[in-house]
Amino acid sequence: GGGALPGEVLPSVAIALAPGRPERILDELRAGRPPIVGRIAGGRVLLDLRTVDPRDDAALAGAVRAVLATVGTPAG
Repeated sequence: GGGALPGEVLPSVAIALAPGRPERILDELRAGRPPIVGRIAGGRVLLDLRTVDPRDDAALAGAVRAVLATVGTPAG
């Protein structure tokens, strides 16, 4: 939904991952504690940073690395 301001665009920055299996990556991130919610666009996983406290950057990076190491990426 658009919430209270459906036409409003909020500035943000996103991390883009191209792991080759975006649905599986998102499933694993969402299953983590705490869950990490992202979206898929153009075949890439996007993690929007607008609501991530900078103090949580290291934890977010560690969780992403762990999921990518577990799921892996296809060759090629």
